[in-house]
Amino acid sequence: MQEYGDLMYSDDANAARYFFLRTTNDINFFVEDKDKEYEYEEIFDRMFEGKYRINSIFGVGGKEQLKDRFHEFGVCDPESNAINIYLADGDFDILLTPSAMIHNQNFIYLKAYNIETYYIDDYLIDYLNYYNEHKDKTFKEIVTIINTHINNDFYTNTMKTDTSLGKYVILNKYYYADDTYPSENLIKVDGKYHVNGTSFYLNEECYDAFLKMYNDAYNAGYGFKMKSAYRSYDTQVTTYNYWVSTENGDKTKADIYSARAGFSEHQTGYAFDIRDYNWEYEDYGKSESFKWVSENAHKYGFIIRFPKGKEHITGYQYESWHYRYCGIECATYIYENNITFEEYYEYFIKYNNPKNLS
Repeated sequence: MQEYGDLMYSDDANAARYFFLRTTNDINFFVEDKDKEYEYEEIFDRMFEGKYRINSIFGVGGKEQLKDRFHEFGVCDPESNAINIYLADGDFDILLTPSAMIHNQNFIYLKAYNIETYYIDDYLIDYLNYYNEHKDKTFKEIVTIINTHINNDFYTNTMKTDTSLGKYVILNKYYYADDTYPSENLIKVDGKYHVNGTSFYLNEECYDAFLKMYNDAYNAGYGFKMKSAYRSYDTQVTTYNYWVSTENGDKTKADIYSARAGFSEHQTGYAFDIRDYNWEYEDYGKSESFKWVSENAHKYGFIIRFPKGKEHITGYQYESWHYRYCGIECATYIYENNITFEEYYEYFIKYNNPKNLS
């Protein structure tokens, strides 16, 4: 039996879609979202470039309703001979198992056409606008660019972050916090975990997870200590200005490895830098403990916050030493799918029921 994914990408399916678009001029669209018919009309007009006439666009209000309309109206309007197309969101398969899904060329699943795993409805017009100007980009690349806001220069079009999200809060080159954040849940950490023996502060949940990882690493024969953890807004002002001064005032160079005040991960209390226990390696990525930490950190809820190969998304150089706590579920997904916290945040946190998180 042909699997759902194979069916939607098969030669027969591609040929059927090509034939139907080539021979059809009048189209009715049934879409999930109500009150967005005008937006969809603009989108389809831009996509079809006037080659097809859109009779009507019906916002039906959900996935079940879309399925019901398909069974009610079928593939063609008998009065106008217009083709009926049913457009389902990328997560339609959450509602129905593949075997129960409607296998018909008129029923278009955004996920099946890989309008991308991380496709967000609110950004559809932005995706299309960007594609019109950058047709060399794949849709996967466009979704990442728009979702993570890197179509804008770093530190432009910035937004105040939602500090109520706890371990899911984001601070980066587009999201900032003011100098009062965080005001709670920071605890003083024993200096024995710091390379200089000085006490410091971390979020309490983050610290508990760190201790578990630290102890398990020690029992496995690996040692490391923190070099930097929580930094206040004011401390970050000093830190950033120092690095700018080392670059002779060139902020562009300093921005590659230091955050501006209000935009620093360290202000969350969920981030820290670590070094080899014996300070044997200045490049932490070459140490024995790095190998263990990088392969196991997600099991404790930590991610490498600025991973290699993702510099264009994070805006920072690869930092093998910088870890961020976001919980085991989040960290494991990021680790297994090789994405950044930016990508995870936009799709799973900001646009998917952020107040119902564990």
